[in-house]
Amino acid sequence: MQIREKLEVFRNFTIDMAKEEGGKLIADFEASSSEEVEAFRQTKLAELEHKIKDEENNFRRQINSRISREMLRQKRSLDECKRMWRKKLLEEVKKLLSEYLRTEDYWKYLIAKIKMAMEVAGEEKVIIYINPSDVEKKSQLEARTGAELTISNIDFAGGIRAVIRSRNILIDESFVTKLEQEETYL
Repeated sequence: MQIREKLEVFRNFTIDMAKEEGGKLIADFEASSSEEVEAFRQTKLAELEHKIKDEENNFRRQINSRISREMLRQKRSLDECKRMWRKKLLEEVKKLLSEYLRTEDYWKYLIAKIKMAMEVAGEEKVIIYINPSDVEKKSQLEARTGAELTISNIDFAGGIRAVIRSRNILIDESFVTKLEQEETYL
């Protein structure tokens, strides 16, 4: 074999070895590049998912905040309507009460409540108060019931109040108390 042939064989061998080594290097580089690209892709996907969740949570907070504000606005509006209707209702009740105080039924109501207070007292002393607006009815009520009545210093919108001091009993059949009790239920 001559030197040229030997050189040619050596050259071919060297080129083949270089190609083989280059192929291995390229394969290793492609494998590591693929791994890095996949790792990068996974990282970016995780970041994107995290960002989407953050945006979704932010959106939910905004929606919940808007819903809360709207619910509060509606509650205030409802409360205002309730107050308005309570006021109208109480005005109407007071108007009807004023009309009732001039009827025969009110007269009968007073007599019944005075008799009831006297029955509760039995033999014990009872002080029965009538409203200052009923002063003109006092003598007739005393004649019909046999009770001694006292005109109250406090206007309680009609009805009676009675006190049995010996038993610490207050009988409150006044309309102002009944209206206050009804207001708490409205």
